[in-house]
Amino acid sequence: MSRESRKNISKTEGEFGFIERLSNVVSAASDDGDKDIFVGIGDDGAVVGSPENNSILTTDALVDGVHFKSSDGRWYDVGWKSAVSNLSDIAAMGGTPDHALVTIGVPLNSPAEIFDGIYSGMNAAFQSFGGRVVGGDVVSSPTMFINVALTGHTSVNANGEPILLTRNAAKSGDLVCITGTLGSSAGGLEVLRRKSTDTNSRVLIERHFHPIPRIDIGQALLEAGVRCAMDISDGLIGDLEKIAIQSSVNIAIDLSKIPTEPELKSIFGEKAIDFALGGGEDYELVFTTSKSTLAQLNDKERNSINIIGKVSKSSDNEGHVTVVDKNNKPYRALRKGWDHLSV
Repeated sequence: MSRESRKNISKTEGEFGFIERLSNVVSAASDDGDKDIFVGIGDDGAVVGSPENNSILTTDALVDGVHFKSSDGRWYDVGWKSAVSNLSDIAAMGGTPDHALVTIGVPLNSPAEIFDGIYSGMNAAFQSFGGRVVGGDVVSSPTMFINVALTGHTSVNANGEPILLTRNAAKSGDLVCITGTLGSSAGGLEVLRRKSTDTNSRVLIERHFHPIPRIDIGQALLEAGVRCAMDISDGLIGDLEKIAIQSSVNIAIDLSKIPTEPELKSIFGEKAIDFALGGGEDYELVFTTSKSTLAQLNDKERNSINIIGKVSKSSDNEGHVTVVDKNNKPYRALRKGWDHLSV
């Protein structure tokens, strides 16, 4: 390749444009006749089949200086979050977690106790929500990182075909719903940066370091008949855009319907909503479904869910998310969410 034709990764292309580029390369080398790949690149996990079963495959990495600071010394928390970020992908597809492979990058002369803490946190998360570490790799690295690859399994119909929650199944007229509250993790990160001593900070810091993957509710949604969902790891607006694009729909969100914790509002006031819209790492589920399907959930499950918007179909200009305030005026969020490869 000549120097003139060589291209660097563009900040305007962003993380998800880069993923699409890689997906196109992989697709070009794939056999269209392959019947064992039910969901490929672009969702929370891939779903592949074999004569015996169907498996969900997902992976996620945490890197020092990007996802955590080694200077904080919170190794148990790093381990917990490295497991949960993968468990949440399984939850987003309505699956059950199974086995994990862990690759860790170890800087020279790192104290062994660091990795005791990381693995203790990982084990605690897997013991709480399913799955277990069965192997992995250790490499020398100038920067510490933890990469977890997790498998899970899916429900199947009478024909043995997988039943899944995916990003491309939103339909016009669907309600847009979320589990739990949003913005607390990003709020927790901000109070840590500010070194806040506000008594409300503890709740937000806990949500930042110890998110909960919604395995049970993901399975309940699937059983009730929901078919479109993903986890909120990068920010509500950015993640909803992925659903809108992959489902070829538009989505409208009512700002006043988005739930946040009282502690977030107490510390940040009106700015709390921007943490909810674009903060990320809440690991709640966002999904779309009909009112009748929502009614199939039990009272406990419905009480953990908030309806925040609606899906619509457009003959053109699809794949957009609009947020409106209580006066039905467009609201422009400070950011859509996290993108590793953009500004």
